[in-house]
Amino acid sequence: MKVFSGIAKAFLALVMVSAILLVSDLNNRNSARERSDDEKGETRFYKICLVHYVDSPNSEECEEGVRAFFEDQGWEEDTDFSLQVYNSQGDMSTLNSIAGTVSSQRWDLVMASSTPTNQVLVKKVTESPIVFINVGDPIIAGFGDSFEQHLPNITGISTMSDFAGLVDMITIIHPNIKRIGTVFTPAEINSVAYKERLEEAASDAGIELISIPAASVTEVADAAISLSSRKIGAYCQISDNLTASCSATIIKASRDARIPYYGFITKQIDQGAVAVAARDYHQAGYDAGRMAKDVLEGKSPGTIPFEYVTKTIYRVNNTAATFYKVELPKKLLSKYNLTK
Repeated sequence: MKVFSGIAKAFLALVMVSAILLVSDLNNRNSARERSDDEKGETRFYKICLVHYVDSPNSEECEEGVRAFFEDQGWEEDTDFSLQVYNSQGDMSTLNSIAGTVSSQRWDLVMASSTPTNQVLVKKVTESPIVFINVGDPIIAGFGDSFEQHLPNITGISTMSDFAGLVDMITIIHPNIKRIGTVFTPAEINSVAYKERLEEAASDAGIELISIPAASVTEVADAAISLSSRKIGAYCQISDNLTASCSATIIKASRDARIPYYGFITKQIDQGAVAVAARDYHQAGYDAGRMAKDVLEGKSPGTIPFEYVTKTIYRVNNTAATFYKVELPKKLLSKYNLTK
């Protein structure tokens, strides 16, 4: 019995020593792996989603900007991060459904373009940080009391339009203009705010703004045609989700009526606008990507102030100017550093 007991003790001691060596080896291998990761500069794998409200030039450029920033960081999709993209196609019930899906999962980061998207997400997504893009006025939207004091799990980039800038361009091109027109979407809080800010900028320049509401693509077309009969000297179309998604319809109405079109979206220059004062939505996405990196690396969104997009684009379209028979004065070209 004593012999057996001695063998048992020896065996137990051997097992304990083996276990200690195994744990030590695992720790060494883990440490070696961590050192290797540090030496290679590798990052953890990030799970990210991006939610759009509607297909529009703005949302497309924002997404392109986000991806461009990640690419510049050397991050590869499916290797360093995953990016799940959702789009509600302008339908609020679909957006609510998407928000429910997003809130039921854990994400390292939720990114969202447009005011309606973020208004829905902030109510449902409480466990994941949010970075917004393409939100005109985040304070009116209810995301905070100021750019510095805001909801704890959200930060982002404001793309508030340069209303005074575009009105100034219009008055230089049309020094005697008395009335401009725009279509707005009452259901979009950002659209209403934009309409009011454009009205203020126009009033400061001694110009009356005629605004007509629309709630659908069909109504946008009707409103655009109706504006042409209201003795406006120019279309000055604000940017919101509905009108941006069917801007070609408004531009067609302006061309049919031979009333010059001015806008706040870069791509509308190619569609036939005479001039645009456009926030750079690609840059907005890039700026939001920079914020996303800070959040992913551990910074709390609540400590990151909201920011305005860092770049604005002023452009003119000579072909459109010729079509509408308007002159692009040298004063305009020099003031906004444009080429004719």
